[in-house]
Amino acid sequence: MDNATMRQLTQRLRQQTRAMRQRITRLGIAEESFHDWFDAQLFRVNHAAPSGYCDEIDELIAQLERSASESHQRWLATKIEQQMLALLRALAHFERKA
Repeated sequence: MDNATMRQLTQRLRQQTRAMRQRITRLGIAEESFHDWFDAQLFRVNHAAPSGYCDEIDELIAQLERSASESHQRWLATKIEQQMLALLRALAHFERKA
């Protein structure tokens, strides 16, 4: 992937994580209500605050930007996609309950 395309991709991903972080704040989701949503394989740890899941995704986005290996970039992109989809599903659930 060329540098310009990578920059556009990572900017869009960061915009999406910012939007998810805002939704978490708006909904006032407590960690106790949130941590059982995710498989231990999906996120490294249960975070102290729900926004910590966004932080982990942001860390993977930064790794994606730095990665020179196409196979590593694919692995990171897949992991980011899985994490974002899971987080979006959880947020949709809490929004329906609100």
